[in-house]
Amino acid sequence: MRETGVSGSAYRFGSFELNPREGELRKHGVRIKLQEQPLQILLLLLEHSGQVVSREEIQNRLWPPGTHVDYDNAINSAVRKLREALGDISETPRFIETLPRRGYRFLGNTENLAPTKAANAPAMPEVEQKKTLPKQRRLPRGAVAAIGAGVLAAAALVFWMANRTAEHVGIPSPAVPLTSYLGLQQNPSFSPDGTRVAFAWYQPAKRLSGIYVKSIGPGDPVALTTGEKGDFAPAWSADGQFIAFMRPLDARHSAVIIMASVGGQERHLTDLTFSAGIPPYHHEWSVGSTLTWSPNGKWLIGLAGGPDEPLRAVRISVGTGEKRIITSGPQDFEGDGCIALSPDGKTLAFSRGDIYTIPMSDDMLPIGELRRLTFEGKAIDGLAWTADGRALVFVSSRSGKLEMWRMDPVPKSSPVRINAAGPDPSEIVISRERNRLIYIHWWGKGSIQGMSLTGRTAGQTTTLISSSRDESHPKYSPDGKRMAFESDRSGKVEVWISDISGLNSRQLTYFGAWTGSPGWSPDGQKIAFDSDKTGRWDIYVVDSEGGEPVPLTTSSSNMRPSWSHDGKWIYFTSDRSGSLQIWKIPASGGKPIQLTRKGGMVAYESADGKSIYYAHYAQRFDLWEVPVDGGEEVKVLNSIYGYYGRNFAPGKEGVYFLDGNQFAIDLKLLDLRTHSIHTIAAVPGPIGEEMAISPDEQWMAYTKVEYGGSELMLIENFR
Repeated sequence: MRETGVSGSAYRFGSFELNPREGELRKHGVRIKLQEQPLQILLLLLEHSGQVVSREEIQNRLWPPGTHVDYDNAINSAVRKLREALGDISETPRFIETLPRRGYRFLGNTENLAPTKAANAPAMPEVEQKKTLPKQRRLPRGAVAAIGAGVLAAAALVFWMANRTAEHVGIPSPAVPLTSYLGLQQNPSFSPDGTRVAFAWYQPAKRLSGIYVKSIGPGDPVALTTGEKGDFAPAWSADGQFIAFMRPLDARHSAVIIMASVGGQERHLTDLTFSAGIPPYHHEWSVGSTLTWSPNGKWLIGLAGGPDEPLRAVRISVGTGEKRIITSGPQDFEGDGCIALSPDGKTLAFSRGDIYTIPMSDDMLPIGELRRLTFEGKAIDGLAWTADGRALVFVSSRSGKLEMWRMDPVPKSSPVRINAAGPDPSEIVISRERNRLIYIHWWGKGSIQGMSLTGRTAGQTTTLISSSRDESHPKYSPDGKRMAFESDRSGKVEVWISDISGLNSRQLTYFGAWTGSPGWSPDGQKIAFDSDKTGRWDIYVVDSEGGEPVPLTTSSSNMRPSWSHDGKWIYFTSDRSGSLQIWKIPASGGKPIQLTRKGGMVAYESADGKSIYYAHYAQRFDLWEVPVDGGEEVKVLNSIYGYYGRNFAPGKEGVYFLDGNQFAIDLKLLDLRTHSIHTIAAVPGPIGEEMAISPDEQWMAYTKVEYGGSELMLIENFR
């Protein structure tokens, strides 16, 4: 590594700027206090962004030869102070990655800046920062009446300047709806210049979906196809002249069609087979990133499989329609998913439970070794390259909930969550120009239903909790008289409590952030829940009558709490070991204990208090068992219905669970004595996530999806 002196150029990364000549770190133009040693480490990392900087190299930078200090502790202290200044977290780093026994690496995108007047301006006194900065964003209260319309103009100017500032420092704008039409808008594809988007739109009044094109900004979409045949998965060619899309022929076959991006005559290119079924016949299958063009426009890459074969990436000649399978897998291979071709066409990324990449030739054939980037076995629901081809953005349930993440394949970095995205994203596309990202957001309204489990009334349902907003994730109190649940009645998802009939509802948490997964203590006095209030998921406990929540965890991602029957422990899911596993922590606080090693999500204690039943994901959610103090991990059930593994509940005689698909769902009981499975009743769907069994096992509560849809969400200034 070359030695670098202090240069006159500044560095910009995220919302920060570092001026080496002045020795100043600023955020949004405001000076951040940073001591000399942390500042020198930051400068060293920025000079070699993306490279590993060893501790020995940091030592040589900070101290002259012959200096005798406790280097390890001094470096640790300086890095800790640097992380505090940047708001960085070692477990989920955005800027500084620790590589054990090797050193550190800077993860963020950097930009070299020429010295500017702003960069060299005198720092504001620390006591003045809080007073001066807000004046950029608001007018004096008395000026509103005095200035009138002039205030609106000034406010508009302030808003414009704020957006310019955000763009200047590279801050992605929070996601906003690009479409808000009824029905399903999905499968987006950017035009090469980033000014338009093609997408599939299923409208409630129509039977099938069509391809539409919309400009970014105001205006209605223009229909490219009639929507009479269920067209989906549009893909814009690199030169902007053509759009390829797919058209179902039957439940397992689809045609690939090409037409001009302005409309006109269609050209049937070839047919593809899908063993699992295709939309609109099989809505559970994600169709994001189903087609993509090569940069030279000669090839399409898609997904296809034989009648009894898994999906694989396939190359299609745009000239002849000739097809060739280009990926393969082992015998137990279950198929490829989302595909994303790098902007230069030299690397294909795709999902296969995890994310993989493979080098590609100009003729779109693999020319190197398959490389695995993630090792979590979590569902990938969207995948795209950044415009510069240096990073991958993907949607994963690696934290337990679908969220958007970013990682650099070369050199490989740890995934960093993208906070600009809202909840439950899917199907990512990134424009090559204009720094834009679009993803799909699924929405819906649910109500909490109760279903009788015994006697002649078994299978009959009644509405327990319903409002104009979304209600979900019910949990019975130990006496069966109350219900804790998630609701967005206050505008944000929070924990609520009501009588079992839905009366006397009251809000229990006020975090203003996604908060839920409630679980009652055995005595009904407390409720454990999770929340991403701090930007990561943590476990909290609050009195069931209300009060100040107490955090139980303060690092990594921790979620899905449940209580032991004696009330001494809380089980939860955490990635603190590097992958999602089941842990337990004393209910009064203390050191967490790891229970599983092979992976796990959503855990409940058995009725006898000897075992933990939990969901384990491997292409689908299975049910596993482990002793309450850890030990052998054993699979006891092959499949649980749902996307998050929450539709099961231990009872006195066995484990209740939901089985089936979105068209036919049954409540079943796994008898632990005989290992037999009994069907109790069919469950009227469609249903959401997380069922609950009443303490007397006479009722099941579950979320029924009453209506829903999807919309395109836009993030501006995404780099």
